[in-house]
Amino acid sequence: MAELDCRKCKSWKGCPGKEWYSFSEFRWCAQQVFWALKYAWILRQGLWPSPESLVEGGVRGRQTITEGRFVKATLIISEIDSRIETTGWRGLLLKEECINRDRMIYLSDNAKDALYYVAGWDRKPRSFSGWVKDRKYHKKAIKMS
Repeated sequence: MAELDCRKCKSWKGCPGKEWYSFSEFRWCAQQVFWALKYAWILRQGLWPSPESLVEGGVRGRQTITEGRFVKATLIISEIDSRIETTGWRGLLLKEECINRDRMIYLSDNAKDALYYVAGWDRKPRSFSGWVKDRKYHKKAIKMS
């Protein structure tokens, strides 16, 4: 099976996820945010995880760059952190579970709520508590029909 190109993806819901994402592929889908939280310790150092570093534990060698090496990694992880701050204790739970879980499907419901709120190209205009109430209402309505 050919590896998926996230730049062409229209819906992440059927996506199995990947072991590594390049910065140019990052589209803020739930799978990618989960991946970024899993490797947040590397991103916080100002480094973008490379496929080699995930396997060997090293950092990518020489490369030509046009901006500071830390810019892309810092941009992503700081935006995720600021979005997670709005989710309260569920965001802290999400951070912990992302480190300890291998795949997104193993997250608890509370952590998934925080993940789905954080994911997405733009920040949600509604508060987290209002968004969760709406989400539960729609889940309940779908089950009844």
